[in-house]
Amino acid sequence: MENTAEPLASSAPNAGYPLTDQPKLRFVVGTFDSWPQVRDALSDLRVRGLILDSFNCLALRRQFSGKIIQAPDQTSVSVEALPFASGPMACTSGPLADCLRERIDSGAQSLKEALARWLIPRHAAYFQDAVHARKIVFWIKVTDADQERRAYQTLLVHSSNSVGVHDLVLPGEY
Repeated sequence: MENTAEPLASSAPNAGYPLTDQPKLRFVVGTFDSWPQVRDALSDLRVRGLILDSFNCLALRRQFSGKIIQAPDQTSVSVEALPFASGPMACTSGPLADCLRERIDSGAQSLKEALARWLIPRHAAYFQDAVHARKIVFWIKVTDADQERRAYQTLLVHSSNSVGVHDLVLPGEY
């Protein structure tokens, strides 16, 4: 028997790829009230055996003033300004900063608008509101289920709010 069914809706450019096959970055994300909380989470992640090859801190630009952010190998991590019209923010260099910079270059006027490319609107709004409330949003890039589990457990212990997992399609890949 021949299948002659027509698709119900037009397909997106990557519709031929299953969601799990699209090039993306996966992050475990938590919100923190202070830099000491972030430092404690980083320490706990190392104790749990998680080797961080990439993490990002996102906050108001003034919250980075006078701070030195160090990677697990003790090298300093640079901080990139994110010139959103909704307010000056900054992010440590890395994959999240690259994705946000690409969205700014594409015309995003706010963090919410930039993140809405990948997240549902209420999650994008939550992160923007958290940053405007002087919170630090900590993004840990994970590459497998074990890393995700350990990062999630650690952030649940140290975060001041809920923890989630979010996928971002790589810039230029959608």
